[in-house]
Amino acid sequence: MHPFSTVTLGIFVAGYITARWDLVTRLYELAIFAAEYGVVLRAARGIVVLSAFFLAIFVPVALVARRETRLHPREQGAGISAREQLRRRGSF
Repeated sequence: MHPFSTVTLGIFVAGYITARWDLVTRLYELAIFAAEYGVVLRAARGIVVLSAFFLAIFVPVALVARRETRLHPREQGAGISAREQLRRRGSF
C-alpha cells in the first residue's frame, strides 16, 4: 500500500474511533443528567397521560362507529361512487 494511503487510512480510523468514543461519553453524561433530574419519570408520566387521553377519545369513537356500521351496512354494488356523482353533476 502506498505510504500516503496508509497514513490517510490511519488518520481516518483514529478520527472514527475518537468520534465514537465522544458519542459514547456524551450518551453516558446524558443518561446521568436524565437520571438526576427525573427526565425518564416525567416522560413516562407524559406517555401514560397521553395514552389515557387517546383511549378516552378513541374507544368511544370506535364503539359508535361499530354500532353505526351495524345499523347501516353498506351493500356492495349499491349506490354510486363519488366519481360517478361528480360526473353526473358535470363537475368532473
